[in-house]
Amino acid sequence: MELKYDISEYIAMARMSSKIRVLVEGKDDRGHVLNLLKILAPRLRIKVDIAVDILGECNATRSNNRAKIEGIHLQCKAASTHRKLFFLCDREFRNFTIENEIKDLSVVHEVDGNLSWTLGHSIENYFLSPYMLSEGFRFLSGSGSKDAALRLFNDCFDDSIRKIAAVTLAAKVLNCANYPASIVKWHNVAFEGGVIDLGFRNEPVQDEFMEKFVNIYEGFLVVVDNTDIDICTRLCRGHTAVLLLQRLYAASLYFAGKEEDDDAARYDANLFSNVPESSLSAALSEAWIRKVSEGGKFYPLPLVDSVISVA
Repeated sequence: MELKYDISEYIAMARMSSKIRVLVEGKDDRGHVLNLLKILAPRLRIKVDIAVDILGECNATRSNNRAKIEGIHLQCKAASTHRKLFFLCDREFRNFTIENEIKDLSVVHEVDGNLSWTLGHSIENYFLSPYMLSEGFRFLSGSGSKDAALRLFNDCFDDSIRKIAAVTLAAKVLNCANYPASIVKWHNVAFEGGVIDLGFRNEPVQDEFMEKFVNIYEGFLVVVDNTDIDICTRLCRGHTAVLLLQRLYAASLYFAGKEEDDDAARYDANLFSNVPESSLSAALSEAWIRKVSEGGKFYPLPLVDSVISVA
């Protein structure tokens, strides 16, 4: 049953609840966090709530789930009555500085009481490693060329992340977070010597906004080239990264198989490029959870440790 409280009602409900509760931003976050906690704290009774189901009380919180969480935490953090209520927010661009290079002022998870922020832009950034992407993409593709495609994809991984970081910054400047996924097409992508060309200039028709976006993106390429790859990985907008990496792997499938059978390679690339984002997210989350169950530590450690300690 979905929550439909306003902020005051949610705070009152959490105070009376006997369960450990974790408040996250959206539905995808809920699934990822719940699966993580089932692996790391299997005996605990934990309820994961989502801010999207809580009604905001002002202009800031009506349309911003992160603002709802931070506002609820601010009202609860000094109260012992809410010691079992925890929060996880997307970091977004918090504590990054962008000049000639990107600097990260939060090289570990930032924490304020029971509130943790993700280490990267969002929870999907925990998926952005060659291992987890390879495991997830391998599962989602039935192509006979997928192993060769993964080798090509991984050879270009660092450059891909840098390019996606530049895309993320350009989208931030123009306030168009979802726009890049609409203009990156696998058939425009090119690979050469470990370097990716996203193919923006290969589009036959570029409107005024796209031209402006591409110019800003190209201006950030020097900045991301000057930046440590781990910082670029944390800066990338998670949803954008997953979708653009999907297109890049689709292109890898085509390039890996085209010499043997161009039509089959094109079919494989189109098929993978059309995998729904929900399926991508589920496969990558499964690879992430499996890595954590094997001892990997790339997850919101302060949140998990705090939840376990209060039980």
